[in-house]
Amino acid sequence: PVELKTLQVTSIGPELGANSFEKSLAAGKIGIILVFIFMILYYRLPGLIADIALILYISIVLFVLAALKATLTLPGIAGFILSIGMAVDANVIIFERIKEELNMGKTLRASIDSGFRRAFLAILDSNITTLIAAIVLFYFGTGTIKGFAVTLSIGILASMFTAIVITKLLMKLFVGINILTDKKFYGAQEKKSI
Repeated sequence: PVELKTLQVTSIGPELGANSFEKSLAAGKIGIILVFIFMILYYRLPGLIADIALILYISIVLFVLAALKATLTLPGIAGFILSIGMAVDANVIIFERIKEELNMGKTLRASIDSGFRRAFLAILDSNITTLIAAIVLFYFGTGTIKGFAVTLSIGILASMFTAIVITKLLMKLFVGINILTDKKFYGAQEKKSI
């Protein structure tokens, strides 16, 4: 019963969408490279291990998206980049816990075990709440929102796997073969004598 009146009409050509897609991919690449550099500079050896796990994480997510024959749209790229941030966040939580354990004087192996154990619940909580939000977005959303939710969900599950399984495996491998066993390579602060 209400009369509609057109006030403005805007049409967007395919070049604008392609341009936005290319810029989003470029921004994602730059962001990932900066994350790689930051992790190595700040966390040293664990940062390098996190970068290796992150490369595996990106490969897993892209493989799953390809297996599902998913079309990567702008919202999908946004979900992918957000899930990369969550994957890095999980590693940061783990490494901070390991540093705390090392600074309390524990051995390297004990610090790694305790750090992963203490970080697990925080990582699980954050990923489950984000997964619930992604499920709600998928259920109530439309096409592009559903694409974002699917990409985010795949990313969250892959992030949990790489942070908790792969990073831990690589950390234990490095410690087990006695490469760089000095605690300072793992972020421990040196004790200063007075």
